[in-house]
Amino acid sequence: MSSISKNIGKGIFYTALSRYSRVFISIFIGAVLARLLSPAEFGIVAMVSVFLSFFNLLSNFGIGPAVVQNKDLSDEEISSIFSFSILFGLTLAIIFYLAAPLIASYYNNETITNIARVMSLAILFQSLQVVPSALNRKKLRFKQIGIISVSSYVISGIIAIILAYKGFSYYALVINSIISGLLLFSAYYFLEPIKITFIIHKSAIKKIAKFSTFQFFFSFINYFSRNADNLLIGKYFNMSALGLYDKSYKLMMMPVQNLTHVITPVLHPVLSKHQDDKKVIYNAYSKIVKLLAIIGFPLSVYLYFNATEIITIMYGAKWIESIPVFKLLALTVAIQIVLSSTGSIFQATNRTDLLFYAGLLGAILMLSGIGYGIFIGKNLVSVGYGLIIAFTINFLQALLLLVKYSLGFSYIKFLKIFIYPIVVSFFLAVILFFISLNIQNDNLIFTLLLKTVISIIVFGLFVVISKEYRNLLNDYLLKKIRSKKDT
Repeated sequence: MSSISKNIGKGIFYTALSRYSRVFISIFIGAVLARLLSPAEFGIVAMVSVFLSFFNLLSNFGIGPAVVQNKDLSDEEISSIFSFSILFGLTLAIIFYLAAPLIASYYNNETITNIARVMSLAILFQSLQVVPSALNRKKLRFKQIGIISVSSYVISGIIAIILAYKGFSYYALVINSIISGLLLFSAYYFLEPIKITFIIHKSAIKKIAKFSTFQFFFSFINYFSRNADNLLIGKYFNMSALGLYDKSYKLMMMPVQNLTHVITPVLHPVLSKHQDDKKVIYNAYSKIVKLLAIIGFPLSVYLYFNATEIITIMYGAKWIESIPVFKLLALTVAIQIVLSSTGSIFQATNRTDLLFYAGLLGAILMLSGIGYGIFIGKNLVSVGYGLIIAFTINFLQALLLLVKYSLGFSYIKFLKIFIYPIVVSFFLAVILFFISLNIQNDNLIFTLLLKTVISIIVFGLFVVISKEYRNLLNDYLLKKIRSKKDT
């Protein structure tokens, strides 16, 4: 196993351990909060979160990935960059606080004013952790980062549950995000303390300017394409509809985030060390995509056929209206899992310009799909259909720019990677369809367990009969698990 595979495997193991721990924790916390709070309360926070995400995006300004990518930054230059990010973040937090009435006016809801003002603190803490977090990733401290991530999530989640139980309503969700940001910054800074300087050297900013600017432009465009649905649904439908959609979307994004986000934070720091050897990057990335695809495509099918059980068991009967849109969004899981990994490769090859172009085309597609659902279909299900088409086309164009123009390899040959995972998914879909059609049982836990066991068996059989996929799982997951048991 090469040093690249070992570093990636080690990073994936620790990142996966923390991510999957957060999955179970978030499922528990989400289930409790869903019973303590209403869809409307989730919806009103989701309205503010759309704008909060935008300001958090601005606070990063592409600085984090640029710090990871650049290998020549001195301690003095890092201090300048850190001080700049603090000053910039503080400015954005103040602007967000002052803009709170405008956000409330957009939604015609005065309650949002106070919520937005309190959430301005989250922007400050987000900006504070950008550089310390990047330095820890750059030094491949994946184990420590994982411990920090899980701990902050548990603490902030427990506080949110207590506040919700005590009747703090949507403020339980607001304070949750603020505490989480504060804890993350404190821990990252403890691991990687950075001197704060009152003299910011322009040369340090210029050193990362080109990379960070294109990265920021991509993130800026991606923000609107990813949040246009919440903006438009909150504007043209109602809070309950937004709450239902937001819950469905976040539940769908759980496997996306918790598969790709155990890999993408690892890929960039590891592969950036080989930024001048695109063949090395291509070979490593091809293996990663195979791993993501063989997990992602069957997972999409599994979520589609278990939507009713998952929603009802986790969140209760008052959320059943979210089931149809969740089923449609589930079909995009595999595509999004692979698509989410492309950014790290664009970054590792120093092609954030192509990343921006891919993001721009993707934004046009996403807005078109969402617009169809909002203004033509005029319901959440239509939004789901529009997103399926948009994600599929976006998937194809982004891989074209990455494989052919950033890495310089055959696009058609790369697409053949997805044949086997699609075949596996087809057989799984047929089996789950037959079960759903012929086994009627009011015990949702029983049907979920039955379909889960069968899905695992089918998936396992297809992996076992393929030597290539057996080796992939062994290299990136099983070897690390065995080594931990032996120590």
